[in-house]
Amino acid sequence: MLKKARLMNFLGHIKRTLGLDYRSLALYRILMGFIVIADVVYRLPDLVNFYTDVGLVPRSTFVAEMGMPWSLSFHLANGSTGFAVAMFAIHFLFGVMLVLGYKTRWVMFGAYLMTVSVHNRNWLVNNGGDDILRALLFISIFLPLNRYFSLDAALTRDRERPREPVHVSTWGWVYFLQVFVIYYVSYLLKDHPMWRSDYTAVYYSGRLDIFASPIGFWLRNFPLVEKMSTFFTIMLEHLGPLLLVFSFVFGRFWWVVRMIVIALFLGLHFGIIATMWIGVFPWTCLVMWLIFLPTPFWDKITETYRHKNFGKLTIYFDGECRFCEKAVLMIREFFLLAEVTIKETQSVPDIQKEMLKNNSWVVVNAAGKRFFHFDGMLEVMRHSPVLKWFVPILKLRIFSAPLNGVYKWVASHRQLMSRYSQYLEFKTAKKPITWASWLYQATGAFMFVVLLMWNVSTVKRWNISTPKLQNISRWLHLYQEWNMFAPFPKMDNIWVEIPATLGDGTEIELLTGDRDIFSIKDQKFHKIVPNEHWRKFYLNLSERSDYARYYGGYLCREWNERNIQWVKDTTLRKFEIIVYSQPNLPKNEKGGISRKLSWKHWCFDEDYKAENKAPKKKK
Repeated sequence: MLKKARLMNFLGHIKRTLGLDYRSLALYRILMGFIVIADVVYRLPDLVNFYTDVGLVPRSTFVAEMGMPWSLSFHLANGSTGFAVAMFAIHFLFGVMLVLGYKTRWVMFGAYLMTVSVHNRNWLVNNGGDDILRALLFISIFLPLNRYFSLDAALTRDRERPREPVHVSTWGWVYFLQVFVIYYVSYLLKDHPMWRSDYTAVYYSGRLDIFASPIGFWLRNFPLVEKMSTFFTIMLEHLGPLLLVFSFVFGRFWWVVRMIVIALFLGLHFGIIATMWIGVFPWTCLVMWLIFLPTPFWDKITETYRHKNFGKLTIYFDGECRFCEKAVLMIREFFLLAEVTIKETQSVPDIQKEMLKNNSWVVVNAAGKRFFHFDGMLEVMRHSPVLKWFVPILKLRIFSAPLNGVYKWVASHRQLMSRYSQYLEFKTAKKPITWASWLYQATGAFMFVVLLMWNVSTVKRWNISTPKLQNISRWLHLYQEWNMFAPFPKMDNIWVEIPATLGDGTEIELLTGDRDIFSIKDQKFHKIVPNEHWRKFYLNLSERSDYARYYGGYLCREWNERNIQWVKDTTLRKFEIIVYSQPNLPKNEKGGISRKLSWKHWCFDEDYKAENKAPKKKK
């Protein structure tokens, strides 16, 4: 019996350490929704350039030359700007619904499909962060993200909080594995002396002008900090994932170790955000780690709040108004109210009289004081750990007067609001997923193997390949390779010049529009490139000259449609795409500049034929 008790205690300990707290899952869902929104907004300025037929890659080019069998993309259904806007709007809406937690599992599935679709529409501008986002969204479909802080939870009748605060399943372990391989495989691939002995990797990555932020440029003055950062990064990628998974060996201090690991990785990614411009990539990684916040973390926050709480709160609503019931249930859920009772005003005659007299809900605090209209909302907010800080501001007349007017308008139009809120349906509590749900657990175990074998195959020196399992990863768009800055960072700064000739013979530099041909390096190429997606494209352009052909056609279309001919012929006729590179050397020195003609382009066939006419044979 004693051995059995010890075994059960050990298994319970493993369950706590390798489970995911439902509150952490909810926080992760909300922030992942904001990541989806941010990703859409970040791509929006280049919607025409990257996702339409008049952009960089028309659908005809994509299908003929760039498509892959697993390249699912709804964006390929139509090449117009209006259709692309509609697709972005749907994608954005999925992000909003994730934040609110409405029909969470289906919405997460939709967000995953739309993310896959936009990535596949133009993979020339994708980076490792896009691989992470796709993988996280896919795994998240199978996690219970809506038990807290969600519309799903608020509108579920007879809902019981989970008996256990943590969710344990094979799909949760798939998430653990995904985070583990992102860093540990990256560590295995970084086997160059720059990472392992010289500690100069951050020195070279920090000198890539195309990515460096102003703080990144400033840190170049501190070589010792760069060496320490390299050592910190490689050691954290080595030990951090191990401490995450095997934190149970630290006994009752496991959660302290977990919090330290989370804090260190958050620090790593905040450092990347401060020093490098790489879009939503590091923000996705930040959110990825917050799902691991342990149960003791939330328990301590709850305990602290209860000590500072203002006592019980009772909210009375009009029982004949379905909108009113839904509204107070959502307020209870999203305001994180600890001790609140919700009742119909009709259940207490005295309260009902107050409701009819004031045409308002009735909020009663622990002292028995009653609040109406927007004052009731302020009292509810005063009991909320997340919103109580706004109460002093909202009490100011400049805010309280108009908000009180809004409340009274809503109260006077309860039937209208009920009609609109009918789409927010009440739900019946479902039996939670358990280990008895064998199909759920079996698919999670299978995906664990698929994900593990894919990542093992990316470590070339192990020489392990599982083609059939890898095909599953490709079809699910879980293909991934964590070789960022591996085996060592790029050492060359690159920049692009596009000297062009117009119809009237004028020569210009196409990227800047300057009438004199000059070196863009002097104008700081990284300042000309608008965002991360263009940076990624130019880096691809420097390595793959065949991409220049797509770019050439785009430049002709974009310039000639934008520059209408009024006085003189400013038609773009021809140009060259020239890629320059300059290696970074130790001690802040630079190597020689190399020049490569990547592509020569003629916008019109007659110009090409005239310049490339075959010489006549002599008789």
